[in-house]
Amino acid sequence: MKRILNIVFTLIIIHPMLVASEPLDYWPTKAWKTSTPEVQGMDSEKLSKMMEYYQKHFAEEEKQMIESVAIIRIGYIVADIYTNPNYNGEDVHIINSCTKSIMSALVGIAIEKGFIESVNTPIVELLDTTGLDSISQQLRMVSLKDLLSMQTGWHARDSYVYQWVGLFEMQKTSNWTQHVLNRSFETNPGERFEYSNMASYMLSAIIAKNTGLNTLDFAKKYLFSPLGIDEVRWDKSPEGVYVGFARMWLKPHDMAKIGHLYLHKGLWDGQQIISEKWIEESTTVQSFPKKYRYVYTDEMKVDYGTSGGLWLMTRLGRPFTDGYGYQWWLGKDGSYAAVGVGGQFIMNYPKYNLTVVFTSKLKGVKTFFPYKMFKKFIVASIKSDSEIAPNSTAYNKLLELSMPIRCSNQQVKKDSLPSIAKSISGKTFILDTNPWNYSDLEFQFNDKMDYANIRYSYKHGEKVYYRISLTDSILKTKSGEEIFIASGTWTSETTFIINYERVGYSSLGQWEFTFTDENTVNVKESGQTGVYIYKGICQVR
Repeated sequence: MKRILNIVFTLIIIHPMLVASEPLDYWPTKAWKTSTPEVQGMDSEKLSKMMEYYQKHFAEEEKQMIESVAIIRIGYIVADIYTNPNYNGEDVHIINSCTKSIMSALVGIAIEKGFIESVNTPIVELLDTTGLDSISQQLRMVSLKDLLSMQTGWHARDSYVYQWVGLFEMQKTSNWTQHVLNRSFETNPGERFEYSNMASYMLSAIIAKNTGLNTLDFAKKYLFSPLGIDEVRWDKSPEGVYVGFARMWLKPHDMAKIGHLYLHKGLWDGQQIISEKWIEESTTVQSFPKKYRYVYTDEMKVDYGTSGGLWLMTRLGRPFTDGYGYQWWLGKDGSYAAVGVGGQFIMNYPKYNLTVVFTSKLKGVKTFFPYKMFKKFIVASIKSDSEIAPNSTAYNKLLELSMPIRCSNQQVKKDSLPSIAKSISGKTFILDTNPWNYSDLEFQFNDKMDYANIRYSYKHGEKVYYRISLTDSILKTKSGEEIFIASGTWTSETTFIINYERVGYSSLGQWEFTFTDENTVNVKESGQTGVYIYKGICQVR
């Protein structure tokens, strides 16, 4: 709080005549400058009511939250809000499918620099197809534009509509590119919109194949470095291709730089990072999410029930479905957005020179709650294109509501360990097939410790380790590049439940372990994409 007030005080002293109608006088390459909402023609009282509205709707929520809101008007941050005491914006946050919009920017840059001829280039000319048994006529028809506009025609079944079953199938393979190229077709390419993670993955594979750089290095050289974005995490597939559809982590303020770049039509501090033509094409309707279409079963039969439900959802529930550009969701009012599952948003409203970034842990109908805040309060708070009268009372209230409520950190010891805890401690359980390709699992329990340890491994070699608090205290563990906060409780003599948070991730998680004996565990895992049940067996020697 003190840091924010000092920044605001300094701004008022140094920039007493700053008004919204003046042209942008700096670029936020190194850091964003801040302002009161009123200096930029916005109403602090309306924004404080937004936070009251949020708190009212999430007062009883323990597992859902909006973690950060950054509101930028005319290049100045007018509100920088954090609600999760474990996240302050200084660490990167997963952006999920907002990654797709960044992939679109990279493709535009690659075309502008001559690495790729045009969006009309067939993808079979841009990828290695030597591993395919045959190349169908439909596959020959798929163009780069079809990937960008989600009109591949593939029978992918890899989105939220299908609970990502096709995505999990792809992730079991060692060569995702070949797996996608072997997809059968529901329709001819270019005929209808079908949101597909595979399509965006192929954009990354194309960048890597045609530019001489892997996708992350290409992004750093031509996009991130010029914008001053120097902290990025991004997962790779087993074949070494960065995951073009998701799994990128950025700081909220760096997410805002992407929006700011697009608001300025690809220009950044005198350099044309992305061509103005590409920005225009990317944010112009290329396909139509609202156009009625069929949802197919695994057997390629129409699922009429799901099709009808999706038809209703795209019209009544999901925002930004009035059109789809090149990996950007469009609204009929001229706004557009990068959207990631769990409530990650980069929203642009060029009419008002406005960029808004949300990072969240949301699911179900609340996934799109940030859009309600955007339309009902943020846009509505814009009163003028020039400075309006200050309202220090409302602004101080906004600052107060923008700070998270701190959790207690009491050392309250929980019940003593059951006998099974000692029996399974230190044993390695080999896990059944599961969506995340975990291979094995191990616990460490000790009556003398007020925490336990968990370690699990992925089949591709990555290991994760963190401590689990057995008291009411908060316990953080850094494992690799991630920070985990976890607490555990024995709910019976044989069942141990872990509630955990990956700091900066888009959902809270839970493990439920039920030990039928000291060598067998039933696992129930709950997270962003659903609930999964599998088993682990200790290999007794």
